[in-house]
Amino acid sequence: MKHYDHSMAAHFGKLLAAREAELRATLDTGYSKELAADQPDDSEVQDFKDLADRESQHGIAALEAAHAMNELSQVLMAGHRLRDGSFGQCLECGQPIDLRRLEALPEAAFCLACQAAGEKPPRQ
Repeated sequence: MKHYDHSMAAHFGKLLAAREAELRATLDTGYSKELAADQPDDSEVQDFKDLADRESQHGIAALEAAHAMNELSQVLMAGHRLRDGSFGQCLECGQPIDLRRLEALPEAAFCLACQAAGEKPPRQ
């Protein structure tokens, strides 16, 4: 199993920067679409179905924006870890994160074992 080392910093910096740009574009585009959708055409007759559909679309857009903002926050924190030298180490156990995991999710803050343990529902 290979792990991150500091010679890979430039590669992961590029991956994180690209993902940050994608997420910012998604948020900007989503916000613009939401504003445009908010302006009903004066020639259209609005009924309850139209209003319900618009409300549903607003809810979906809000969830997508929240997800993108959360992921952007993770990407920015990963960039900070890259700069301070702690990138590639699990924040929970301190062990190296598998390189394959970092390639797939450069913002990953936890090794697979700690991530899985954190996602388990509490026992009742």
